[in-house]
This record gives sequence, structure tokens and C-alpha cells, in this order.
Amino acid sequence: MQTKKVADTLSNSVIIENFDRFLKDNAKRRTPERSMILECALEFSKQFTVENLVEAMSHKNFTVSQATVYNTVQLLVEAGVLRQFSVKNRSHYERVDNVSFIHLKCEHCGKVKLVKDPNFMAYMNARKFMAFTTSYYNLTVYGVCNDCARRIKQLKRKNKSSKKAK
Repeated sequence: MQTKKVADTLSNSVIIENFDRFLKDNAKRRTPERSMILECALEFSKQFTVENLVEAMSHKNFTVSQATVYNTVQLLVEAGVLRQFSVKNRSHYERVDNVSFIHLKCEHCGKVKLVKDPNFMAYMNARKFMAFTTSYYNLTVYGVCNDCARRIKQLKRKNKSSKKAK
């Protein structure tokens, strides 16, 4: 018997429907600017900044003020379309797919890597919280990436050899 694989992402049409429902429920209009910002945001497969979004929109010859982009991105966060997090004290965004990931964040360079850990996911899915139903989780693990660890090790070796030479 074959098991059906669950997709890792929600389709753009489902996300757009959810956003339209959010706008209607909150008595907000669906403007051409909001539509284009949403469309461009959904094209990113990884994290992005507002500046990345403005640049993507300019490549499509769609000009909109940066303030409009910031306001719309905040609206997309409120609507649950985007998730906001900070990297090196700058806001980054990623699409919310109600899929659980673990973010591995380097404390030195700020690089973020998304990973899925089936054992941790199974553990979280088996957890029962009183009066709470989990839809997804967002865990950030802080540490040092391999590139930074290698640079730190080389720097320590270099400092040691320069001290011996003196």
C-alpha cells in the first residue's frame, strides 16, 4: 500500500484565498499594489527582506513606494501569509505554509538554514498541550555554522603561531 506524500508547501492559490478572506473579514480592500506585493512575495522560496521584495517588483516594472511595501508586508504577517524573524537586527520574511521547520541560525554571520528533523517533528506531533491545538511550530536553534567555526579555528591557530614566533 502506498502512502500519499504530504506537500511541503501550500499552493499559492490557497494562500491568496486565505489573504482575500483576511482582507474581507477585516474590511480592507484588495488593491493592485497589494496583489502584486503578495504575488512577488510568494515567488521567494527562501527568506527575504523588504528591500529584496522592492527589487523583485522593479524587475517586473511595477513601481510602488517602499512605505506601501512595508505596510503590505505587515498586513501579510497579520494575515498569516508571511512569518517575520530577525537576522542581524534586520527583519526577514518567509512564506507560511503551516509546515514545521527548524531554523539553524549562526550567531557569527547570521546565516539561517532551514532543516526538517523527522524525529523532532514526530515528538512535537505526539505532544498534547492542554487547551491548545498546534498547527505548526517554528524553532530557532542558535550556534555556529561550519564556515564560521572553520574561520574561528584558523584564526586561533594563526594567533597561536604568531605568539610562538614572538
